[in-house]
Amino acid sequence: MYSVILRNGTVVDGTGSAPQVADVCMLGDRIAAIDNVPPTTATDYEIDCTGLIVTPGFIDIHTHADIALLQQPAHLPAVMQGVTTEVFSNCGLGFAPVTGEGMALQRANLSGLFGNCSKVDWRWRSTGELLAGYEAVGIAVNIAYLVPHGALRASSMGYALRPASTAELAHMEARLAEAMAEGAWGMSTGLWYAPMRSADFTENVALARTAGFVATHQRDYGEHLFAATRESIDIARASGVPIQISHLQLNGSTNYGRAHELLEVLNSARHAGADVSCDTYPYTAGSTLLQSLLTDGSAGETPDEILATLADDTKRASIAKTLDDGRDWSRYVLAGASSDEFGAYEGIDFATAATRAGWSVGEFICRVIAAEQLRACFIHHAAYEQNLEVVMAWQHNMIGSDGLHLSGKCHPRLYGTFPRVFKRYVYDKPVLRLEDAVHKMTGAPASRLGLRQRGILREGYFADVVVLNPSNIKDTTTFDIPGSFPVGIPHVWCNGIAVKANDQPTNRQAGRVLRR
Repeated sequence: MYSVILRNGTVVDGTGSAPQVADVCMLGDRIAAIDNVPPTTATDYEIDCTGLIVTPGFIDIHTHADIALLQQPAHLPAVMQGVTTEVFSNCGLGFAPVTGEGMALQRANLSGLFGNCSKVDWRWRSTGELLAGYEAVGIAVNIAYLVPHGALRASSMGYALRPASTAELAHMEARLAEAMAEGAWGMSTGLWYAPMRSADFTENVALARTAGFVATHQRDYGEHLFAATRESIDIARASGVPIQISHLQLNGSTNYGRAHELLEVLNSARHAGADVSCDTYPYTAGSTLLQSLLTDGSAGETPDEILATLADDTKRASIAKTLDDGRDWSRYVLAGASSDEFGAYEGIDFATAATRAGWSVGEFICRVIAAEQLRACFIHHAAYEQNLEVVMAWQHNMIGSDGLHLSGKCHPRLYGTFPRVFKRYVYDKPVLRLEDAVHKMTGAPASRLGLRQRGILREGYFADVVVLNPSNIKDTTTFDIPGSFPVGIPHVWCNGIAVKANDQPTNRQAGRVLRR
């Protein structure tokens, strides 16, 4: 007897193999059989999947779900698009392991990135305590945790704008080793962000060796993209550790049409022995914290320093003048603003918003950062479709949403990444074969991280399963109207428990903390 039988579906197993029509049978939390079972076979629940596709649950290799899962364990933005495992923290932006002082710095600097956190109990300090917190709350999806470099640095040396000393680096390595022993799967870093942008090559290599796997938000994705990518390659080569380049994109007009050139650099590095791969999301716009535009350190590094600098009229004017640098600010859109003064500008590009407010763009940005107390974000339309398609099709690329759980006009990737890949890049455009798209969402990230018995539909593996309808699958969320759920994904199971059934969430807390 089986608990669930999915009959006559087109099975895409996550390995990249060609689809086949078969029955998928679950028993408890496992895949019990993939075969053509007799119609009289006993089961608790049966679905006719004729004309539908059955895949492994999607593994989102790049998320920022740290706080959202504690705040809203049902985690509908992920569940409704078929995600059954989330990998975080990413970009080095997170909260464990951390000291009390480091937690205060991280919360003040990053609160705008994680949305509402009114229900969160912030008393954890170690990675083990944080992971136990997810288990205590109960979660709808599985999680795999990466140690954020920013928390290590903030807890060892604050936001000091310099390389780490020998003692400080030793402290970071020790805390990282503890976190790995408590179940983390590696480390993430964000070399564009404070305080990590002050980390030198020695620090990055040493921490990579301790972590065993690193996901990196590179120092640059625009004018200096190629130099930043070579730095990632050098870290992989020197450490002997796999490096995952996060949300690889080619921003700015100087990178138009250069995706093949960039992939030649990566392929050459792989052939020479550097283990580098990447993930990407199916949009040509990115999104992050507004204060990350203050990259030269002139406003200070700590949250208090930044706010004090922006409160000084003379210093603020100098920073604003630097920001008025001639870039196309019509490509930048305000997101996540909630203050009485600037909430009404959310969803409006900076050039238009600044004109309406009667300031230069630089002055507008500075005033928003100050008024929102570092809790505003922006969306930047900076990449190009041609480059995106080339990177997405690269053999060593995976799919990650980089979703930010913001209220208001958040980036649509939070709700739409995975169905958008199917609709736009499998069915509308000949960018990916169906089996390759599924592999990039399932078997590839499972293999990259080393997740055991996940990411593939195979007998004995965990029953993380998605049913999708190729005739109508699509994302419905947009930049103007974000926050709507996709269509064409009627059923999702996590560990054999239905978390979405007949297009509706079940609100079951079926997820598990996956420890290395």
